Amino acid sequence: MRSQTALMKHFLLILFCISAALCRAQINTDRMLDVGRNALYFEDYALSIQYFNRIIASKPYLYEPYFYRAVAKFYLEDYTGAEADCSKAISINPFYPNPYELRGLARINLQQYDAAAHDYERATKENPEQRGLWRNWVLCNLEMDSIATADSIAESIILRWPKHADGYMLKAQTRLAAGDTLEAEQFIDTALINDRYNVPSLSLKANMLMRREVWPEADSVLTEAIRLQPRNTGNLLNRALTRYHMNNLRGAMADYDAALSIDPTNFTGHYNRGLLRARVGEDNLAIEDFDFILRITPDDVMCIYNRAELRMATGDYQGAIEDYTKLIQTYPNFLLGYEQRAIARRRIGDTAGAARDENFVLQEQIYHRYGIATKTSRRGATTRKKSEVDLSEYQKLVVDDEEEDKVYESEYRGKIQNKTADDSPQGPASLPEYRRHDAVADALFDKGLEHLLMKEYDAAITQFSACIETGKAPAEAYYNRAFALTQALSSVDRTSVGREQVTAHIARATEDLNRAITLLPSFGQAYFNRGLLHLQRGDNEAATQDLSTAGELGIYRAYSLLKQSQSSKSTKK
Repeated sequence: MRSQTALMKHFLLILFCISAALCRAQINTDRMLDVGRNALYFEDYALSIQYFNRIIASKPYLYEPYFYRAVAKFYLEDYTGAEADCSKAISINPFYPNPYELRGLARINLQQYDAAAHDYERATKENPEQRGLWRNWVLCNLEMDSIATADSIAESIILRWPKHADGYMLKAQTRLAAGDTLEAEQFIDTALINDRYNVPSLSLKANMLMRREVWPEADSVLTEAIRLQPRNTGNLLNRALTRYHMNNLRGAMADYDAALSIDPTNFTGHYNRGLLRARVGEDNLAIEDFDFILRITPDDVMCIYNRAELRMATGDYQGAIEDYTKLIQTYPNFLLGYEQRAIARRRIGDTAGAARDENFVLQEQIYHRYGIATKTSRRGATTRKKSEVDLSEYQKLVVDDEEEDKVYESEYRGKIQNKTADDSPQGPASLPEYRRHDAVADALFDKGLEHLLMKEYDAAITQFSACIETGKAPAEAYYNRAFALTQALSSVDRTSVGREQVTAHIARATEDLNRAITLLPSFGQAYFNRGLLHLQRGDNEAATQDLSTAGELGIYRAYSLLKQSQSSKSTKK
């Protein structure tokens, strides 16, 4: 009896120890989640991802770490990764509304508006009292030109919140999209009756007034909106435009300066300020504005034309010739370009070149007089907006309506901690002791690594190939051979080796990285370098996937490249 009692006590002690261990594990998970969320709060997004990774590795059935990791990725502008993590969180717990909202935002940034609309539809069912979800649902449908659906959702918002401005403002936007400006203005007026301090409603009202060219009223509305939100760049730019049309050039210039102090890379601000500076005789400062734009978008024909005219005015005839030549390459029958280039060529003494331009203009004018059609084309031109192809409007100031008042509502705001995109590959990988299994393969690997570190790429490729032929090569051997292949390619003039050889090198390196990742799925460096190869081939979707995984696995600089790959993949509607 005594032995049975002792045995029972021993069993209970073991059970208690197991229970205590399980409790400690749960406490550690909770604590890890808190630490990760704390890192999120202090904007250390890459660090927070590592904490959430550890929870996911031990308890992949929890939805929260996937969601919070998605938040971190969204802040790092890894929208593809954020979407994938939200999807995983939803698959584990489909009744939690936050991942639907965040996935919707990620999809908006990826310009997947249809999928985003479905997310907001589901999120409104799970959390119907969150007005911002309804708002974003309307805007997604407007992006898809689903005007009737957007209009119906806006009606639902008005029924739910009849005293709030949002529903009426959204209704105004749907009416504008349908071409009914009169009804749109009535709805925006109702929105302002409900909330006269609603800045989006004021901005939309001003935009309507500007379309009707009622400049003093637009100026008054924008002034009120700017008083409420002094750092709203769009309103500052649009008030500058109204003031320009009211001949208040000093006020317009002040607004452009203020907008550019808030958003120094704003295209519209630099373009319009450049035109305004040219109008008041500040030609060199105007050239600086157009130089800035052309560093970002070197093929923008409107900016090239304006800079060409300014260079002519300041006596920089060689610079003007270069700009007119770019225009003519894009528009081979742009006669004014030939005429101006001829003048510039005569100013620098190139009489033969000027004569060729003048003869071309004369010939084209004769053809036109007798009704003979000549071939016209427009090769690869970039303009301020997709609708602008008329070079005769090169001196026209533009309204800041790129977003068409579609301001999505969310607590999440993506941002990159390090915006400097370093696109150099990850370096060679050594072989840790615990992954050494074969004396022959390991010796060949070490010899290859030695050549690689000495930048003897051909010899390194030979050694790693021999290592791989043993059939016992580690993932690092494939990775290092891929690295040697790409470094050998970058160390020579690509024009001397031929396109086919370059393509073959990249394909072979990609195959090696595929094999390395198959052998070692947590090989972050391999994902990063494969992402770079995808970027070189122009496969931005595959690059985004690999860079996202590399960032998740601790290669933090992948996040600074994600924006580059995603912006290349996306095209504005």
